[in-house]
Amino acid sequence: MITDNQIKAMSENELAYLYYALNTEWTSLNMGYDFDWYVLRSFKNNTIQNILNKHSDNLTDENKGITMEILKKLEANI
Repeated sequence: MITDNQIKAMSENELAYLYYALNTEWTSLNMGYDFDWYVLRSFKNNTIQNILNKHSDNLTDENKGITMEILKKLEANI
């Protein structure tokens, strides 16, 4: 699960991208209820890494950099 320290360590852009990627994945799975912050917090780090890697295939270099920063911060603040 994502901790408060992990969220606090992220920039606004990183947090927005993380929210976007996880929301997109959640919506594609037709989970039956809306994605929100409480859902974001329930994802495990290894699941997040897989989702970000899946979404990074078509990203610009700048957004790939954001993805890498998110993953570093998730690993550093476990």
